[in-house]
Amino acid sequence: MKGELKGQVLLKTQTRAHAVKMAELQDMLGTASGKDTARLALFFGPCVMGEAAFVQALGLNLDRALLGGHAIEFERPFAPDEPLHVEMRLADYSEKNGMQFGTIETRFTTPNGEEIQLQTTTFIERMAA
Repeated sequence: MKGELKGQVLLKTQTRAHAVKMAELQDMLGTASGKDTARLALFFGPCVMGEAAFVQALGLNLDRALLGGHAIEFERPFAPDEPLHVEMRLADYSEKNGMQFGTIETRFTTPNGEEIQLQTTTFIERMAA
């Protein structure tokens, strides 16, 4: 993991909260609340720009890594087909007992800067022996 990138933006992109993806997720959930859940949990932040892009930007070795935690702070649900600005940064980094801990923040905003959602994801990677 590239700890020297702490505090820096790793990746940025523009995308949409695609209505068709919301409908697919709603169908997969198959519950009465599926429609509402799909508008909140449409994305897994670190993979919005593709797993390979995220792994390369962070320098994460997937053979030695695991997901340590994931939290989502909602300002509001995504609106179907709304345009989104997505920015991912390495919010925190530390090393302890032969492990690296990296906390990624993925922020979803409208093009005019209104915050929609912040996802915080922690990855743990064993350091090479």
